[in-house]
Parts: sequence; structure tokens; C-alpha cells
Amino acid sequence: MAITVDVGKIKLVWRGAYNASTAYTVDDVVQYNDGTTISAYINIADSTGQVPSTTGTVNSTYWDLLAKGASAAASGVINGELQYKSSSGFGATSILLYNTSTNSLGIGTTNPVHTLEVEGNSKFEGGVNIVGVSTFSGTTNVTNTLKVHEAFEKATVIAGAANATSNLDIKTSTVYLFTTNSGASWTHNIRGDGSTSLNSVMDIGQSIVVAVMSKQNNTSYYTANITIDGAAQTEYFTGGPPGSGQSTTGYDGYFWTIIKTADAAFTVLATQTQFST
Repeated sequence: MAITVDVGKIKLVWRGAYNASTAYTVDDVVQYNDGTTISAYINIADSTGQVPSTTGTVNSTYWDLLAKGASAAASGVINGELQYKSSSGFGATSILLYNTSTNSLGIGTTNPVHTLEVEGNSKFEGGVNIVGVSTFSGTTNVTNTLKVHEAFEKATVIAGAANATSNLDIKTSTVYLFTTNSGASWTHNIRGDGSTSLNSVMDIGQSIVVAVMSKQNNTSYYTANITIDGAAQTEYFTGGPPGSGQSTTGYDGYFWTIIKTADAAFTVLATQTQFST
């Protein structure tokens, strides 16, 4: 009498890509994309509709991981987004980007145009050596030595009168040139920008110099004071506060050195000067 012994499968059976409608038996091997990796799995319990894995977690009741593959798909939406490890896969964001057309690396910006362009608060510890063109937008703190081989400060040129502009936004510029003769005296308000106070972007013990150059043809028009974040300030002028403008054929310049001494408290040192032909 013949005796039949079921020894099961004597080798692994490749079943190709996993299909939820296929019935799998022990030792079937499939390929499956679980959204994190494309890997190979071996069946350890008969099943139908039991996915081998979900975002990196193996369905260990029915499957074992046979061979772990690479990332299932690269992350990112637009060309140039840099990828980084995220869990067991990759992540990307539009504000960490390499612009191949300009050979520019951007951090915090979706459209870098400089070799290195950083927007937002930045902190550097140790020696920092900058050669060439780099743009840092927002608060940048450098601890220890900063060596800059080439430096350019942004100036805002306004085809209007100084008395027609109320706010000076230091996140835009700290140098303002008004190319139209003033028509009255004025008081400028110095702030971070429309949604940011100067107080919030300065640390206690820090200083900033804000310069205003106003086209003039009448010495009756000038500025004797400023406000910071809308609050009046006491200014200490070189030689005392001005009682009039100086130039009738050029520009009057005002330089405000602002030192933050406590929360929302500032010492303001000021200079008025004349630029004429």
C-alpha cells in the first residue's frame, strides 16, 4: 500500500507583486510596496487580503520580512527639493532646495538666487568665514569670529519725501534714501516690519544703526525724533537736538544708533549731518 506524506513546499515560491485577491500559502514570496519601502516578504500563515506590511510595520501574523528594499518612492514635489531621512523613508520640503539653474542652495526659501540663501533666524557658533555673495534674511546670530571678505548693505531708495513715509522696516533695510524734497517735518517709526516689532528681533545688549537721507530744499523741514514700535523715544543728539534742517541743495542725513537695554527699552544716540554739492 502506497503511503503519501505531505512535505509541503520544498522551495520558496515566487508569486510576484502582492495582490489582495490572491490566496497565499506558507512559503509564498511576494514583492510589496508598503508606502515606505519596496521589499520581499515570505508568507508564514495562509491568508487572503492580508497586506505584508504597512508603512514599515510588518504584518507578522501572516508574513515575515525576507529582504528589505530601498525607499518606495523619492519624496518631494518640485525639482531641486533636497531629501532627508524621515522615519524609514525620505522626506522633502520646498524650503530646502537646490536651484540648478542658478547653482543656489536655499534654506527657508523656495527660490534661492544666491550661492547660499538663508531666510529666517540663523545661528553660527565658531569661526565663520564668508567669501563672495551670501544672503541671510531674518535674525542671524554669530558666536565668536565672523570674517566677511565682501560686504554690501541693502539700501531702500524711495522716490518720495521723507515726510510721506511713516514706518521704517529694518527687516527690509536699515538705510533709507528719499529722493524727493521733504514737504514737512516728520517722525519715523522704526520697527521690524508690519507684523514684527523691533523689540522682538533684538536681544538685550544688541545695537542697530538706522540711516535716513532726505532730499531737502527747505531748512524748515527736518526730524528731531523717532518712535520705536510706536513708542516715543528720548534721543541723544551729537551737539544737541536739531532745530531745523541743514541743506537746501542736497540731502540731510540722520543716523540713529539704537541700543536695546531691557525689554522694550532702548537708548537712542543720534546724529544729523548735511550732504551737499
